[in-house]
Amino acid sequence: MLYLVIIKNSNNMTKTEIKKHINKSVYAFVEALGYHISDDGDGGRVLFYNPEFENWDDAIEYHRSSHYADVFSYAEDVVRSDADKINEFVRLVKSNLAA
Repeated sequence: MLYLVIIKNSNNMTKTEIKKHINKSVYAFVEALGYHISDDGDGGRVLFYNPEFENWDDAIEYHRSSHYADVFSYAEDVVRSDADKINEFVRLVKSNLAA
């Protein structure tokens, strides 16, 4: 799968701006994978869910501050694979910002 990484110059960005940029990039990537975003407003985590799945256990939990996607160990294989794709995407965005 080809990942489109949004490249932005981080030289003049604050830590908060960098975190927001990473999160916004992840949200766009997740929507491209067909997931919806559920934000309960607590500030720390959001859920990514596919409306075609029948079980909330197949949702992906994304940690905004650590930029990490996590799923239950018994989640469907496709969901675990998508969480791995999200984490790889985060790694690519971070490496582009550090360059």
